[in-house]
Amino acid sequence: MLSSLGDAEESSPIPKVSVTGFLVRVSWRGDSRWVLQKADSGAFQNLGDRAFRDVNRAWVRPVDAGHEYTELADEAALYRLADYGPILPAGRPANVLVLHGKGMFAGWMEQAPLCEGLEDALGDRARFFYAQAPHSNPFLNVIGREWWNCLSANYGDLEESVDYVIDYANSRIPGDVDLVIGYSQGGALASYLFNLLDSKRDLGNLAKARKAIFINSAAMIDLTPQYDRDGLENIPDIYSASNINTLHLIAESDAIVKPRWSASLAEAYQKSLTVTYAGDHFMAAGGMNPLLLVDFFPEAVKQRVEEWVRGN
Repeated sequence: MLSSLGDAEESSPIPKVSVTGFLVRVSWRGDSRWVLQKADSGAFQNLGDRAFRDVNRAWVRPVDAGHEYTELADEAALYRLADYGPILPAGRPANVLVLHGKGMFAGWMEQAPLCEGLEDALGDRARFFYAQAPHSNPFLNVIGREWWNCLSANYGDLEESVDYVIDYANSRIPGDVDLVIGYSQGGALASYLFNLLDSKRDLGNLAKARKAIFINSAAMIDLTPQYDRDGLENIPDIYSASNINTLHLIAESDAIVKPRWSASLAEAYQKSLTVTYAGDHFMAAGGMNPLLLVDFFPEAVKQRVEEWVRGN
């Protein structure tokens, strides 16, 4: 049985489902903000809303005053439309989750020029939440934290950090996360978290996150090549690559995360914008020491980031 649901979002258009031979065609009226989702009816019985996954947008084409999606017919499929909305929603402040880099901590990111400037620019339009990695590494510095140890294949650290971020979003953030900002290792973790969107795992307040800013970051396969366990998605998968809208900031002189790694991550996402700027891995003089931060981050890049946030 093929059917459509119209209650994914209040007042959402109802998709029209038709079958011709071995193909199912799903069409709907409305602009591109509506995202078609699909669920297996059996999975829907067990998982409810978590069974729905965004379809690959590469297979959606505009027709007349709406859009159309075609695929091989599935006798037990359900379809619905969802609207994830802009980063800055009407009626409430945006919720922005920020993930710091390896060897740093939440307070460093709060004082980092880009985040501090973006908070000032957005004012009461957004609330920023700075998660702190649960693991320490005394070989880095006394106060620095890490999401996992890049020098060993300790999957326990990684999985604990994934659980921690999900719990943090659910317990500390009042509602859906509208934007994720990931710096260096924090960006790699964010990319990995986005791959879990199609895992049917309950991501809570992260489940509707579809916008991200990656700062001097890369996919896990470049930062941690020894992480080669089967099932570990090191690079953006087809699902997240087609549905996540990303902005990538790449420092030309980054000697820690090579610019080509950052560019490779950007190229993996189908809806990505890349901004390259003159600078090194750190966003300010003083490196990882928050007491010595001097803002050398280019004002033009800050402006591009603000414009991207306001326009997406």
